[in-house]
Amino acid sequence: MHSTLRRIRQFFRATLARVRPGELAETEALFTPAQMALFQRMERSDQRHCLDVFYTLRRAGHHDRALLQAALLHDAGKTVPAGGKSTETRGLLQRLTVWHRTLVVLLPSIAPNWMARLAADGRGWKRPFALHVQHAQTSAELAAQAGSAPEVVALIRRHHEPEPDDTRLALLQWADEQN
Repeated sequence: MHSTLRRIRQFFRATLARVRPGELAETEALFTPAQMALFQRMERSDQRHCLDVFYTLRRAGHHDRALLQAALLHDAGKTVPAGGKSTETRGLLQRLTVWHRTLVVLLPSIAPNWMARLAADGRGWKRPFALHVQHAQTSAELAAQAGSAPEVVALIRRHHEPEPDDTRLALLQWADEQN
């Protein structure tokens, strides 16, 4: 039941997501201009989620720059250039919408094999499911292209790995799970 309530809360938080200008300024202080551009390209709901992960880590007393940058960029791969083209034009970006996210959460419990099949095809209306499945790898690649340090890229790439073998990765996963 706890998981269901958490998912319902996540849905409403994503739907009503807001990012305050002060939060953007705080984020900008941690980033290079290219990293900031990557963060700003993300859907507002992903920005909010990543900021919540960031603040969870900060409230717990963690100030490691690589960990905090990874927290802020770990879901950047949920918004990617359409057709693989390199562009910052928001109109040419493919996104994982709130409705796709809802299906991503529900499908594994309703029809576990569907998610894998939809993601494997990854064409047309199925593209968002592939985005979800591949987002950790894509986020890491985008972070690397934005000039992120290798340790930041590694944390992002591995943020859904089971049984983390390093403390920072475990912290990132813990904070992600809280939000």
